[in-house]
Parts: sequence; structure tokens; C-alpha cells
Amino acid sequence: MKELNDEIHNVEEKSTFIHILLSAYMVLIGAGLPLVVRNKYFDILVDKYYYYCFLTITLSVLLLGYFIVHIKEKTYVKVFQRLTKTDYFLFAFLIIAGLSTVTSDYVFESFWGNEGRLTGFFLMLWYVVSFFLISKLSRFNKWYIDIIIISGIIVSIFGITDYFKLDIFGFKAPMVDSQKDIFTSTIGNINTYTAYVGMIAAITTVLFSSVQQKKKLIFYYLGMVITFFALIMGTSDNAYLSLGALFAFLPLYLFNNNVGIKRYIAILATFFTVIQIIGLLNRYFGEYVLSIDSFFQLLIGLKGGVGITIGLWLIVVFWHIIEKYKNIGTIDFGKVPQRLWALFLLLCFLIIVYIIFDCNFKGNAGRYGSMASFFVFNDDWGTHRGYIWRNAIECYWHLSPWKKLVGYGPETFGILILQKTANNPYQELFDSAHNEYLHLLTTVGIAGLICYLGFIVNVIKRGINIGRKNAYVMAALYGILCYSIQAIVNLNLPIVTPIFWLLAGISASYYKDK
Repeated sequence: MKELNDEIHNVEEKSTFIHILLSAYMVLIGAGLPLVVRNKYFDILVDKYYYYCFLTITLSVLLLGYFIVHIKEKTYVKVFQRLTKTDYFLFAFLIIAGLSTVTSDYVFESFWGNEGRLTGFFLMLWYVVSFFLISKLSRFNKWYIDIIIISGIIVSIFGITDYFKLDIFGFKAPMVDSQKDIFTSTIGNINTYTAYVGMIAAITTVLFSSVQQKKKLIFYYLGMVITFFALIMGTSDNAYLSLGALFAFLPLYLFNNNVGIKRYIAILATFFTVIQIIGLLNRYFGEYVLSIDSFFQLLIGLKGGVGITIGLWLIVVFWHIIEKYKNIGTIDFGKVPQRLWALFLLLCFLIIVYIIFDCNFKGNAGRYGSMASFFVFNDDWGTHRGYIWRNAIECYWHLSPWKKLVGYGPETFGILILQKTANNPYQELFDSAHNEYLHLLTTVGIAGLICYLGFIVNVIKRGINIGRKNAYVMAALYGILCYSIQAIVNLNLPIVTPIFWLLAGISASYYKDK
């Protein structure tokens, strides 16, 4: 193993061209893709799609040419021979997507994804290619993550100005009034925007909780605060899934010592401070800001919210004073606090399952007051997501055994469900399940979904096992986790999803060297 690592490092040291090329690619995707806009919101999906495909294809062609020229250096082959479970799951996913495409009743549409949101087999192929090139050929660098953060902060600030109805670049001026509030920043739809900002919030929060250097601590803290504001001011319900995942799973990383626990409490105090500030802005400047009608409104109106915020800050301050006065350093608590938190999460999960059962099967929704709207699943749930999901599942069960296995064809969801939802009460056309996993189930089948989930699980699992002591790896993994959780109510788009694949490749490039 050491011999192979040495060979890989020797190849990389000689190949300055590869390092420069991959670094440029990661900057252009990680920082450039979220910011690039050509015609405001009118062609934003297509523009970012072409931008991503052009850069990825260019990278692939240049690297292929380089390998052909240096074909005698067999060590390049050995780099790609070193495959992991993550790689096998991804290969299997691509093969199944290919089978789904060629056996689909709509081969052209499956390949290009032109009847949906452009995530056909063609784009899936380049996602997989980019992951392998980054994970196998690049060397992990902290500044890749910092570049992604800086771009995310710029996008978030622009989104915050939209919350104040400023429209500083005139993106919304040509739009009809009914759509102005659901598009923001350089991302577009608020659901897509909060999916992206959720990843940035996770990355900055993990780094704030982990780094020791003062300048970096301040930078990541400011990034965390800005993205907290941006997430809530994005006025999209899927944002609370990203934040919920972050706050729920962060203790599994932090609760092994006193510093981690103190930082976690500081993060909670910061979040509740942001909530209180937004509440004040809405109260006194209501006509100048967008309305928030989501789970966050419950937090803003929470009785005792100010007391909770002050209490959390007092804990942090007194804890810090005591540690400094008594000269207490880092105290290792072992795995006990983390295991206790895991049990707490399991208990919370069981309680939620019971509430869902109680609301939907026992008819006791009235017990839960205003919270019942989050637990009662009907056609109106989640801005008609309940209706889409129900019809999607019914359509899937009527597919042939082969199509249940490999799906109807990538990005053919709209074609599959069109007839069943014609003349629907909402007068809408549905080209996406608004649930990435249900969308994959119907389009690439149960086999494709299992492989995709296996890929995500193994990226996170292997990254945690090997990169636990590297805060930047953990930050990337939490970004992946938050994206994957919010994907339950969101869709896969080439506006944001390339950042997910980029983070997966960057994290894998670290544990490749280990």
C-alpha cells in the first residue's frame, strides 16, 4: 500500500499540468457556477447546465489527451485501479442509468433530460466522470473549501438583499409580480437557493466549531452568521431540513470534548440570535421585507425565545470564563456523550414516527395544534408535494417488473405522470417528484436508487472513518449530508447539484491518500 501511495505521489509531483487543471476546474465550479448568470432568471437553468458541461467535458478531454501522450507511465493506470465500495456503487449506478436510458420508451428524452430539468443520462455521466477525476487525481487542499465558502457568502448576501426587496441588480424587474418572491440571488428558485446555502451553512458551521486559529475562526463565524440569515430569509421550508440535519448530527462530531460542546452551544446561541433579529426586522420593517410563512415563523414567534437566547449566551460566557480562570484545556470525554446523543436522536425519531402515525392513522392531528400541518400527509402537504408523491408511487407500482428495477428512463418523470395528473385540481404540470429519491425510484428504478444511496452512505462513512481529525473533510461531509437530507423535499438540478458532486470528490480525494 505504501509503495502504491509513493507511486501516486510521484506521478502527481511530476504532473504540474494535472494539478493546475484540476485546481482551475474546482475553482470554476465551486466558485464560478453559483455566481454565473447570463440573462437574469430567464435562462438560469440552461446557462448553468451548459457552463458545467462545458467545463467538465473540457477537463476530461484535456486529461485524456495528457494520458495518451504519457501512456507509457503505467502508474496512471494503477491510480484508477484502486477502487473502493464508493466507486463500485457509482459505477453500478451509471450502468443502471444507461440500461434505463436504452430500454426506455423515450430514449432521446432520457439521454438529454429535455422533458425535465436536464438531468438525463448525459449529465449523470459527467457527474460521475467529474467525481472520479477529482477523487483519483487531485490532492486534497483546504483552500478548495475556502473558495466554495467565499462564493457562498456572496450568493447569500445577494439573497439577503432580495429579502429586503432591494433587487440591487435588477434581476426581478422584468418578472411578473406573482413570481418575484420565489426567485432570489444568482441561484433562482428559493428551494434551490436554500439547498445551496444549506451546504455552505453546514461547511462554515463545522469549521467554526473546529478551527483554533483566530483569523479563521472569525472568518468561519461570519460565514456561519451570514448563511444562517440567508437560509431563514430564503423563505423556503426545505431550509429547516438542512438546519435540522446540521444541529441534529453535529454533536456526533463535537461531543467528544469540552471545547466541542461549548462551540455547539455558541452555535445554538448564534442561531437563536439570528432568529430574534429577523423577528425584530419583520415587526418594525414589515412592509420592506418579505413575509416568512414557514417553520421559521414558529421559531420567530416562540414564547421565551429572548430568554433562551440570553441563557445560551450566558452559558457560553461563564463556561469560557471558568475555563480561562482555572486554565482548563481540552478535556477528552471519549465516546460516551456522542453515544448518549445518538440515543437521544433515536428517541426523537421514534417520537416523530409516533406523531405521524397518530395524526394520519388515528386522526388525532388536533392534539398538535399548528404543528399538525407538518405531520398530516395529504395532497396539499408541502405545496402539493403530497399529491405529487402519491401519484408518483401509484405510477411506479403500475410499471413492469423490468421498469420497476431500472426505471422509466432518467428525467422522464413528467412523461410518466402526465396522463395521471392531467386536469389536476392545482392546474399544474409536474416534471419532477420534488423528492430526489422518489424521482430516482421512478426514473432509474429501485436498483438505481439503491446504488445512489450506497454511494452517498459510503462517501460519508469512509470520510468520517478516515478524515475525522481533518475539519475540512468533515465540513465537506456535513455539506453532503445536509444536501442529502433536504433532497427529501427538493429536486436535483444542475444549478446546485454539481456542488454536491464536487464536495464528494474533494472529500474522497483526501481519504484516497490515506
